[in-house]
Amino acid sequence: MFIDKEPDALYQKFADKVYAPNALDSKTKELIALACSVMADCVPCIEYHYPKVKEHGASDAEIREAMAITMTVAAGSKQAKYWRLIHELSKES
Repeated sequence: MFIDKEPDALYQKFADKVYAPNALDSKTKELIALACSVMADCVPCIEYHYPKVKEHGASDAEIREAMAITMTVAAGSKQAKYWRLIHELSKES
């Protein structure tokens, strides 16, 4: 256990509530969790969510598509964050 029992129990209760089917079904929630795990660069999270998303019926094609979206967001965020800076620096040289 990473944290004390009480906060750990609260986290688990929170996670259980978040991952319960509601407006989004379990497969969709696990696809989002897997995509977020990749964005967070969290290998243990990926190792946890990949089997979960398969368990909830995601196909390899659905996982690949979710990963493609993750990669475009990651690349797009870098482009959006640094484009102006690079543009300004290129004027100075």
